[in-house]
Amino acid sequence: MSILRTENLSKIFISKKGIIKGRNVVALDNVNIELNERELIGIVGASGSGKSTLAKIFVLLYRPTSGSIYFNDENITKYKSGKIKKYRKNIQMVFQDPYASLDPNHTVEWHIKRPLILIKYKGDINERINQLLNMVTLDPPEYYKNKFPHQLSGGQRQRVYLARTLAVEPKILIADEPVSMLDVSVRIDILNLLKTIRDNLNLSIIYITHDLNTVSMITDRLYVMHDGKIVEEGNTDNIIKNPVDRYTRELIESAPNPYKRI
Repeated sequence: MSILRTENLSKIFISKKGIIKGRNVVALDNVNIELNERELIGIVGASGSGKSTLAKIFVLLYRPTSGSIYFNDENITKYKSGKIKKYRKNIQMVFQDPYASLDPNHTVEWHIKRPLILIKYKGDINERINQLLNMVTLDPPEYYKNKFPHQLSGGQRQRVYLARTLAVEPKILIADEPVSMLDVSVRIDILNLLKTIRDNLNLSIIYITHDLNTVSMITDRLYVMHDGKIVEEGNTDNIIKNPVDRYTRELIESAPNPYKRI
């Protein structure tokens, strides 16, 4: 069953600088994407293909120029501020740089406690923080709670941010290049963690990346973006093994030594 889908979604920006100043820049062009419950889909494409613009529209940081987004079959594109706040509790983003995502002046405990306070969590907050840290394999929790971001590795910081997003019990995670700044060995651990979280919490996940090596490891279905359009979609294994679109073939050919599927 679909939990999130778009219909003919387009986004046009007006360029304010450079040689195309004053011209329309089409970031998204009639994009149709569907995410089902408990599904992990990939959106892949080179820089400038429209991936990050799409992610920001999903969480309503941008408004689409045309088209619609449906969450549980409800059109969210015309939501006002009150409904947007409620919607964003259900859809959380994990960003590329885990260090920039965390406040360097506060501890791990503070970062996870804050969203629990904002949602007025009614249980034992300390116990819930421990549960969330265990969930992202930062064990024992007491060892990490009083640490500051600079005292953690990149992978540990990304785990802390994951714990923070999970604190509000979202239904959807959007992971926008979440492992591109991590070492290769750590990337595999974080990708495995995303799959485990999806399975244990019945989440739906959108994994956005330029790296076909990683997208082939964890996703059920794949959308390939180029110049703001979806040029190919389908089962991930089928696309990787038998790409139809020329751009998809070029992406695959440019990705050396792909990892084996986990």
